[in-house]
Amino acid sequence: MTKEHGVDFARIEDAFDDPYVMQFYYREHSKFEERWNLIAKTVRYGLIFLVYTFRGEDIHYVTARHAEKW
Repeated sequence: MTKEHGVDFARIEDAFDDPYVMQFYYREHSKFEERWNLIAKTVRYGLIFLVYTFRGEDIHYVTARHAEKW
C-alpha cells in the first residue's frame, strides 16, 4: 500500500482489465528502468493513476494515486 496516496496495491489489479485503460511509456523519469504510466478505472478506487515497471516477468508497482484529485 502506498500510504502517502491511500491506494492499496493489492486492490488495483483490475485496472489492467479496464477496456478504456490508457498506458504510456515515460522515459524521462528513470535512467535505470523503464517506467510505465497507466490511467484506468478500478472497482475499489474509481479512476487511478499508476506508475509501474517490469522486474523480469512480474509487474512492480512504483506508486498509485486517485486520479480524480488532480
